[in-house]
Amino acid sequence: MKDERYLKFQATLREDSAELASVKGYDRLISTIKDVADWDGFQAILAQIDITLWFKEKGLVKEIEPKLPHRVGNADVLLSFYQKDIYCEVNSFDSLLKRIESRKENEAEKVQNLLKKEPGMSQQDAEYQILIDRIVRRLLLKTNRQLPMNYPGILALNTSTSMVFSFDVKRIAKKLSPNRPQVMLIMLWSLERGGKIGQPVEEAPFWYLNRNSCFEGYGRELLKYLKQEHKVTECG
Repeated sequence: MKDERYLKFQATLREDSAELASVKGYDRLISTIKDVADWDGFQAILAQIDITLWFKEKGLVKEIEPKLPHRVGNADVLLSFYQKDIYCEVNSFDSLLKRIESRKENEAEKVQNLLKKEPGMSQQDAEYQILIDRIVRRLLLKTNRQLPMNYPGILALNTSTSMVFSFDVKRIAKKLSPNRPQVMLIMLWSLERGGKIGQPVEEAPFWYLNRNSCFEGYGRELLKYLKQEHKVTECG
């Protein structure tokens, strides 16, 4: 039986998601909310709700948690722009980092090996580099599973409750982009441009355009429609 804290989490998520009730797939979101059992799950679904609401306000949301066309499973959000489907994968960095922390293996050895290769590097820089590499590997796995190759995809990252910043995500984007051509855009939600802790970020503050993507031009058109082109960093 879930304790009172998690019941409050669920009540909060239901309240925040109410504006999505008219969207196809809302019942699947409610089912996911019922499974929330910890803080990380709460943050992950809250990020999904906030980002889906933002896209809904722009008139782009087609379905919540649609079935994937290339494997068994569901995406987070399906968007539609100029009659083309866009699959969107949403990640809360709190949840992502906790999963990475729980699977640390031989980190001290990896740090020492990196320091041998780069003798001018500090211990802190080596640990940071290994963390970035772990994040990239995790996101490579997730985008391969959740964003089908034959459709344009958006990877949305919410860092509003973690110590991950735009320059970190820029490094991640540069490593991820050449290996995931279906990821036309990485969308970053953070507090770096006026957001406040505990409040939803009203606008995505950073975008990273994948120049290696076969959907690059389509991504540029989408950014123009969203009036977000002034926030873009090009990667790849």
